[in-house]
Amino acid sequence: MAASNEEEILEGFLCPICKADLKSASQLTNHFESLHQEEQDVLKSLKEIFGKAKKIILNNDDTDLKETFDRALKFSSQERYYAREEQTVGVSRSSTDYFKAVRSARLERYATETNKLLIRLDKLVCNMPSDPNQRKQHEQEVVPWLDGSSVKLCPNCAKAFNLTRRKHHCRLCGSILCHDCSVFLDLNVAKTIVDPSATPQPETSTAEKFGLRLCEHCYNLVQLRRQIQENRNVKTVLMSAYEQMRSLMEQATPAVEMYEKMCQSLFDGETIYNLSDVNAMRGRIGKLAEGIDLLSKHIASLPVQPGTRQAKLQNSIRQASAHYIKEELLSLRKLPTEAQIEEVRRQRYERAQKQIELERERIERERERREKEWGEEGEASGGRGQQHDDDNPILEQMNIIRDYIKEARKELRFEEVAILEQNLKDLKKEYQLQMLSNKS
Repeated sequence: MAASNEEEILEGFLCPICKADLKSASQLTNHFESLHQEEQDVLKSLKEIFGKAKKIILNNDDTDLKETFDRALKFSSQERYYAREEQTVGVSRSSTDYFKAVRSARLERYATETNKLLIRLDKLVCNMPSDPNQRKQHEQEVVPWLDGSSVKLCPNCAKAFNLTRRKHHCRLCGSILCHDCSVFLDLNVAKTIVDPSATPQPETSTAEKFGLRLCEHCYNLVQLRRQIQENRNVKTVLMSAYEQMRSLMEQATPAVEMYEKMCQSLFDGETIYNLSDVNAMRGRIGKLAEGIDLLSKHIASLPVQPGTRQAKLQNSIRQASAHYIKEELLSLRKLPTEAQIEEVRRQRYERAQKQIELERERIERERERREKEWGEEGEASGGRGQQHDDDNPILEQMNIIRDYIKEARKELRFEEVAILEQNLKDLKKEYQLQMLSNKS
């Protein structure tokens, strides 16, 4: 029975002749060809068996692979099918109100506590005595210190107080703590927190070098308020670039209005502005447009995560500036040519000459009427001595105004040029009327 069991459990690459276990198919083949050459028929049958077994194994692998692909395709098609189905919205609950209630309560608690600490800090810093004993008394008057007779351990580190680990008090809340758990706040920093406009002063004593002893909780609240104050004054790169761009836009708007006014003056034939003045103003507007475009591109190229509100803001600024440049700064009125300006001025001059002739005729008629009414007195009044042109104050004022006009044009202050030209025009009219009256 034992022998039969041993024969049953034989397995492996066994030789069919000698029952030897060769461990692999190649060793079995070599063994059979070298030791059992006379059994060629058996060898052929063995090769056929191995070939059939190999084909069966390969076919099974192909079948398994095909079934795997079929299952995957079927599963993906089911997923696509279910993805098209409409999904109903489940039960939802808004936690915004609860979040706001919890947040507002916590913010109110921190704000109240921080304001209380700042009030105490202001009282401590203002009029602080330089003498150590008086300073200690001043600190205890502002903030009452806790009695440390019953406190044996430090509340922060839970270490026992002894000769080497002494008890100390926080200057803002009066709690007890050890030296290792203390944090010192510089007096200049404390004064800056209380009064941001205060200037730092040099330290005069040893106590001022260490500053105020605080616990970690009070120190964190005070530093948080200081950080908030600093963040309010700090400008980001985006803010600085945007402010510069807005400044250029504020300069460009009145420049465009002035350009339109100067162009209209040229088309009307006035001599207040020259073509070179208008070209200079147009060049200034072009430089402003170039600066606005560069700043808007810089804002749009600032590093930011895509899809965020800041990214949308930067793109909106770029689009708004491009629209402003296109609609306001690049759509300027075309300048007239020199020939057109000369023709309009000639026509205006002819109209002015006609008006002067009419005014002269009116004055002549008025003179004749006076001569008829007053007789000899009219002739006496008309024969008064005349001042020399060089001594005429109107001519002196006109020369001074011409110098002012030259300076204003060099500095591109065309608003002043318009005012001065109008004054010069009024003086010319007054001078012409004076000359006509003298001639008459």
